[in-house]
Amino acid sequence: MINLKRKIMLLVPSLRGGGAERVMATLAANLDIEKFEIRLVLVNKEGPYLKMIPSGIPIIDLKCSRVRYAAPKLITEINNFKPEVILSTLGHLNLLLLGVRKSIKANTKIIVRHAIAPSASMRKYPLIKRRLWIRLYRYLYSKSDIVLAQCSEMKKDLSTVFSLDEEKIRYIYNPLDIEGIRKAMISNNPYNKNKINILAVGRLTYQKGFDILLDAFSIVNSRIPGCHLTILGDGMLKEELEEQACRLNIQDKISLVGFKDNPYPYYYYSDLYVLSSRYEGFPNTLLEALACGTKVVSTACKTGPTEVIGDNKYGVLVRMENANELANAIIKYLGSESKTGSRADCFELKDIINDYEDLFFQLAQD
Repeated sequence: MINLKRKIMLLVPSLRGGGAERVMATLAANLDIEKFEIRLVLVNKEGPYLKMIPSGIPIIDLKCSRVRYAAPKLITEINNFKPEVILSTLGHLNLLLLGVRKSIKANTKIIVRHAIAPSASMRKYPLIKRRLWIRLYRYLYSKSDIVLAQCSEMKKDLSTVFSLDEEKIRYIYNPLDIEGIRKAMISNNPYNKNKINILAVGRLTYQKGFDILLDAFSIVNSRIPGCHLTILGDGMLKEELEEQACRLNIQDKISLVGFKDNPYPYYYYSDLYVLSSRYEGFPNTLLEALACGTKVVSTACKTGPTEVIGDNKYGVLVRMENANELANAIIKYLGSESKTGSRADCFELKDIINDYEDLFFQLAQD
């Protein structure tokens, strides 16, 4: 029997607890297996989102400790499977895939999904190194069939920073399993009910701006002593944040509780969600908070929050790196009515999956 399914390869370094990894796991679990033959390829098979992958989806483990070592095995897997479309995400893996494209024997179309706003993320490099990275991205991304952004703002950012033709760039919002989230959020209340509970979620890294959040929370706590801050997520800055909390004398007012398989009760039962990031791609945590009906305060960082919240229509936006402004926004919104509304519905899982499927069919038929 002739196999009329389109062969799709999803490529990601691992399924550790980040937003890009969750999106790829969600795609693997929800693409229509009647239309697509799906293969998930991981540089290293690890991470909590492995639980999301259905048993019928093959997972190929390249068993490499670093992306840079994966090229020979990756080429072999691609040439054995002969996918019509590869969707890859996360920068270094995207660059590797495009760098070995000449070794791919099949007429495979390549989509590279960029996970973070380049204008902000490139600032972490010294000037000379930054210029070299930008040239490398510009050169290799031009060899892709599609560069996939996560929102309109990010599309413009990619075009500007990497000098890419906007016609090569598409954007698809991150999928949000609203039904699943709302089922999972109705669980035991994880908080002390006698406190005003503020939540933040994300890896404990410089990008997420939790140092600014702690400064802001110290101000909030001085004005509203009954507040408690919970941060979900793991990362290298845990010890530094604990030391900062001690310096601010708020160590008893915060909880760093690590990664949670089911974070949704934390959103649902919180009084306010705060995104304090210095930069993003399109923050899943903000969408998840909205899906749980939670009030949100966010920095207007690149990229995503402004597009999600609008002109303070669905939450409150503040400037980055400004603890006073963040604190004032938290205090004011705690005492105001929620603006969340039905904003989460715009990111409904089925609609976003349809967008991905349409893109795969379009490329496979070209």
